[in-house]
Amino acid sequence: MSSSAEALSSLIWAGESGFSYEFSLLSASSFLGLAFVIPSWLIRMAMKSTTARKVSNNNSNSCSSQWTDKVRGIFTVLLFMLACELPVWLSTPNEGLADLIQGRDPQLNEILARVPAIRQGPSPPLFFRNRHIQFIPFLIQNAIHQMDAIPYERVEMEVRDCVDKRFSQCHHSSQMMNDTVTLDIFPPFDTEDYDDFNRSSPVILFAPGLRCHSQDLPGNSIVRKAYGSGFRSIVVNRRGHTPDQPLKSPRWNLFGDVDDMEQVYWFIKRNFVPSHTAFFLHGISSGSAVTVTALSKWDKRRTELREKTPAFVASVAVAPGYDISKVLNRDRFLWPYNDIMMQSVKDHFVMKNEALLRSHNNDAVEMMLEASSLQEFAEAGVTFAGYDNTTLYYQDTNPINEVRDITTPKLVLNAVDDPCCMIDNLYEASPYAQHEGKTFAQMIRETKRGLIAVTYTGSHCPFLCTRNRWLPFVNDPVTGGWMLNNWSDQVAIEYYRAALDVYGSRRFL
Repeated sequence: MSSSAEALSSLIWAGESGFSYEFSLLSASSFLGLAFVIPSWLIRMAMKSTTARKVSNNNSNSCSSQWTDKVRGIFTVLLFMLACELPVWLSTPNEGLADLIQGRDPQLNEILARVPAIRQGPSPPLFFRNRHIQFIPFLIQNAIHQMDAIPYERVEMEVRDCVDKRFSQCHHSSQMMNDTVTLDIFPPFDTEDYDDFNRSSPVILFAPGLRCHSQDLPGNSIVRKAYGSGFRSIVVNRRGHTPDQPLKSPRWNLFGDVDDMEQVYWFIKRNFVPSHTAFFLHGISSGSAVTVTALSKWDKRRTELREKTPAFVASVAVAPGYDISKVLNRDRFLWPYNDIMMQSVKDHFVMKNEALLRSHNNDAVEMMLEASSLQEFAEAGVTFAGYDNTTLYYQDTNPINEVRDITTPKLVLNAVDDPCCMIDNLYEASPYAQHEGKTFAQMIRETKRGLIAVTYTGSHCPFLCTRNRWLPFVNDPVTGGWMLNNWSDQVAIEYYRAALDVYGSRRFL
């Protein structure tokens, strides 16, 4: 795509995040209104039909009743039209991609040929094209899946770190920030109940999203999908993310810690799998940041320093936000989700560990609790990630810093209508000198094996899809029941299977 075309795309995305966002909120409110109005109206009609008809001599009351019914009917029709979000129906294609950004490797064409669903994009069900409405069935399913939990095998491991991230090794206990992270594994290694799996079965390492964990990544349908396709899932519940497990040391990073992730990788390689087992790396929402940052560091060390570093056949990032120095601002992580998640992270990360965190830096705790946006919260807590200030923090952890150093095949999935990771993030020019004023989309085209699919719909993670079926449901391989058909789940697993054929030799790096 030319620079002028890219600029035009940027303007289109900017328009998407303007008035249409407010309209989508109005549409979602109308949808919820209909959920109450129509059933109450039907109940009222049923009650009328079962009640003996009485002939009224009061014509004015009769006219008034008829007029009320007409007003109610008109009001319901208007609600219905808003709930359908007619402008979106008329202006947004039912499937396909808004953009496909492809790196330099010709073998990516083979990947695309093997995974046609990438180019097809999601085909959302009727009445569920609205970005906010897509959350309703998604959240309902998440609640059901947490009750019918995946039977993970839990493994605990100690991760080690220094108080100051500038040092890779620390020898005195006062300089250490050690803690326990949990690895939730499915299917388990310690059982023979799963005939189709063995210790050499391909492994997907998952980095969950903001305040998420193995039973809600968000959602866990991708783990179920992976199981059905012969992939073993290992969810890395990073520091502070395991439910009911408080921090042991005042160290946690909202976006994840690359050093911890590297320790996890080698722990699994040493203790659970044969040396040439295929590994894949999967990040969801904020969890994608640590996967991208990690790959850029590990691939660069392997290429330039000839070091033995964690190696993956391929990787997927779902709904990433790109530049983490901006992504959580209120103009990018929109209302009401910024407020909802801000209170959630304050309760989960700060209040549950308040005494420990205050013992390390009381002022930082006060700033986090007083933060008025997720971005302010993240920046107030950089001292707990091991950095003296935000400049050092972003220099070391921002995933867009050295994205062009990634040689691992990387698929990124974004939706134009994502209310939590605005698509503008992808098409804006980078403010960093090393990027020479290029957009992140342009930089991905310069990578060796990067691939970004930008869909019209999908919201933030649901990606509901009804292609080739009447309803948006597929078989749940774990329970034998049904679960929502999530396009990003389907594409990710098919992409991993294709990458195993095309880039399978990466297992031996």
